[in-house]
Amino acid sequence: MFNLLGKILLIVGIIIIIFGYFGPVKSGDPIIGTLFIVVGIIIAALAFVFGRNLPPRV
Repeated sequence: MFNLLGKILLIVGIIIIIFGYFGPVKSGDPIIGTLFIVVGIIIAALAFVFGRNLPPRV
């Protein structure tokens, strides 16, 4: 489903989302945590844009 770039972007995006939730949000700084979560969602969305396998052209 994903090529190597897509897999890397997806993993990095999920890690940033998890860090944003369990790091700043849990410690009482929701604005920075929300920014981390939004950036993680954007990176994960880029995985679907840049990382999908394109069918071979004939």
